Amino acid sequence: MHSIPPGISAQRSFLIDERSRPDFKEVFRYYVQRSTNVATAVTRVRLSTLDLDETDFSQLETLRVLVAELNALTLDAEARLINSDRRRAPRVDLMRRMLEEGRLEVRSAPLGGWSPDFTVFGGPGHVECVLAGFHWFERPYPHRGPALGSVHFGDSAALAARRHAELWEQAHDVGSALWSILSKAQRSARLLQAAAG
Repeated sequence: MHSIPPGISAQRSFLIDERSRPDFKEVFRYYVQRSTNVATAVTRVRLSTLDLDETDFSQLETLRVLVAELNALTLDAEARLINSDRRRAPRVDLMRRMLEEGRLEVRSAPLGGWSPDFTVFGGPGHVECVLAGFHWFERPYPHRGPALGSVHFGDSAALAARRHAELWEQAHDVGSALWSILSKAQRSARLLQAAAG
């Protein structure tokens, strides 16, 4: 069991904003490291901002990502850019491998919707908490005003889990398309490295 960092509660709801310490990334990382099952619903995925690594997902059995917007051209461009950066390239490989292993599932719900973005953390048969609000891993945030998020437990987290399950059932699988984009970007990066080396 991980120790609870200052500013993170194990039982009591709390609010974070763009000035909080721990910040969104630290709160998200703390709960994902404690979870075996994570279900998230975000408007769009930006690969370049997803700053998590293999150790963060080491005990994760299932990561279900529900997106409202999935632009293949944008994802392809981002994956190629990330693969050209040796420090960030392992992120793309990690996602590709998690898709292959069945630990990462991605569905798109372009006709669905939710507000705000949210992530449910838990394990087999139980829900620990829900993180609701802005989902932004990088700084600076994209606007000058407050970026608010909150963590809730108990009935609130269970409600969020049920709503995610409803959205998930109505969405369509885009995991194979995402795998193709990531794999193609990796092959292109290897060819460029071989040509340069």
